[in-house]
Amino acid sequence: MEPRAGEVPDLKALLLRLSEHTAWANARTAASLLALPTPPAAALRLFAHIVSTESLYYRRVRGDDPFPQEFWPALSLHEAAVRGAESGRLLAVFVRERDEEALRRPVRYRDSHGAAYETPIHEMLVHVALHGEHHRGQIAALVRTAGGEPAVTDLIAFVRAHPDVPGR
Repeated sequence: MEPRAGEVPDLKALLLRLSEHTAWANARTAASLLALPTPPAAALRLFAHIVSTESLYYRRVRGDDPFPQEFWPALSLHEAAVRGAESGRLLAVFVRERDEEALRRPVRYRDSHGAAYETPIHEMLVHVALHGEHHRGQIAALVRTAGGEPAVTDLIAFVRAHPDVPGR
């Protein structure tokens, strides 16, 4: 049966791939920052923001409503790297433990301003992946400006490096 417009044929496999990519990309980003003698403060702030957002969304998709939220915490590079590895792992476990129907269920939560929303889990998880990619691109530009070698964190690079990932 063909998927309807806007529908992904194997949603669970896609979400699993995105969550595993998140952990991989976070590790590569941390390594690019660690390679610099003095990582740019703006890059550290963005990395802390990425991993904190992932952690908060993990809580949201589990049905928690953490409020108030801290999307811009001051974390050391080590703290952010540890949190990034953990959030990617937890998101992958979350996806593995649910069927597709559960991944399509909406959850209620409040945003950072307290406004209430209800969003399907799969859309929240795609947001986490795209949000991280956006900010990792900003970090890559900052690393290059600081004289470092930016990490390649594109999804396609992950796909090429991990041909055994489920969903292929």
